[in-house]
Amino acid sequence: SIPGVFVLALFTTLLVVLMAKLNGFGIYLLDLFLSLMVAEGFMCVMAVIVPHYIIGIALAAGVFGFFMLCQGFFVVQSEIPPWFIWGHYLAFHTYSFRVFMHNEFDPIDSFDSAQFPSGEAVLKFYDMDNVDVARDLGILVAWLAFFQLLFLGLLWAFHTGKR
Repeated sequence: SIPGVFVLALFTTLLVVLMAKLNGFGIYLLDLFLSLMVAEGFMCVMAVIVPHYIIGIALAAGVFGFFMLCQGFFVVQSEIPPWFIWGHYLAFHTYSFRVFMHNEFDPIDSFDSAQFPSGEAVLKFYDMDNVDVARDLGILVAWLAFFQLLFLGLLWAFHTGKR
């Protein structure tokens, strides 16, 4: 599935980055590819755990929805309640979103906006003024490896052909 996911990420990046004139084609492509691979790994784990695919899709949608709430777009990291901050760090969406934001707004020196005079101001507003792109992409790779290994282990343990 890796070539298919890469083609999907490539075509999406070509359309989005070129048409919207976004910054950093290569980082955008790598971030999107890793995000799609991690999401696919998560869904593979769900497919092994739950007995019926509709339940798995609903459960995964709920988990992804919670992660999206905690990633830093809807609720900025500094405003996430302490009892939900674990969702911010656990969600792979957080690291993907941080890379997308840094990739787009860090190179921008000025805007025609009173609230956001520069890209740095946007990043500061979203509590993303200290993004380390390599670290966040590395975390996505770690999540990818974790989900793939978990999927392999669950398949081996529960689906080896014996009933």
